Amino acid sequence: ADLDDDYLPGLVSAPFFPKEKREGWWLVVGDTKTNLLLSIKRVPLQLKQNILMEFMAPEEAGDYNLTLFCMSDSYMGCDQEYSLPLNVAAAKSDDEMEGSEEEDEGSEE
Repeated sequence: ADLDDDYLPGLVSAPFFPKEKREGWWLVVGDTKTNLLLSIKRVPLQLKQNILMEFMAPEEAGDYNLTLFCMSDSYMGCDQEYSLPLNVAAAKSDDEMEGSEEEDEGSEE
């Protein structure tokens, strides 16, 4: 059977839930070393989807090992976690920013 990307799975077996329940997932980005939560989003279960999760990068430049947690809101035992390496580059100073803007303006001629 051909299933399109908008396919939604059937209902969850939840006899004590007050209404129909479809499976969803909580996506959580965090730093387990500092116990810091950076982003959280709830998404419905689909065969395939692209998710954009935004968060503030750490203030200090360097390499970080974040974790993406995928947690089912309906079933126990199927949670997953994935390593999410992140490289934060050093920010440019205000002087460097002004200098690069002047160079850009001069190169337009």
